[in-house]
Amino acid sequence: MKTQQKENQNHGFNIIPHLSKCTMMKRVFYTVIFMMLAAAAPLTGQGQGIGMGKGQSQMQSDGEKLTAYKIAFFTQRLDLSPAEAEKFWPLYNDYSARRNKVQADRLSLMRYATQNEANMSASELSSTADKLAQTFSDEASMVVSFNNDLKKVLPPAKVIRLYQIENQYKQQLLRELNQRRQGQPQGPGGNPGKYQDPDL
Repeated sequence: MKTQQKENQNHGFNIIPHLSKCTMMKRVFYTVIFMMLAAAAPLTGQGQGIGMGKGQSQMQSDGEKLTAYKIAFFTQRLDLSPAEAEKFWPLYNDYSARRNKVQADRLSLMRYATQNEANMSASELSSTADKLAQTFSDEASMVVSFNNDLKKVLPPAKVIRLYQIENQYKQQLLRELNQRRQGQPQGPGGNPGKYQDPDL
């Protein structure tokens, strides 16, 4: 009996083996997809379309709420002047769209490899690995270029703050996603000022 209890204690955090690899991969994949879509929400308002179905209207409504929430979250913490905001938002929107495209391509490659690895040849696996590495290289180059452009419109202190805010925003969305799963809805659209910033 004591041996069994000791074994259970030694494996107190060994929860993962009880989940199938497929289930775990799906959870990770869909969580990452959610975060990408949320983080890449365009920071410009879009009118609701005419003649859309109820489901489409609800999705667009949720997207508009998320966009408004992101604008408030960033604006409050970045403390942009009107002149800074005029130059910053177009630059950031363009960067976000291009970065999201690279990240979406990467996820697509990862998903393909996960689903087809057993049937892929050595050559195809090698090619896929190279393509994945290239997406990281492309994103890194994109960040460096964006950083250089950003320093032309914002002081360095606010550039650094932006990177911190992006991290805070993603963590806040993850917390809200977990709260929704636990039946404690905290929808985007609440006052972003009431949340404490996570440790960086």
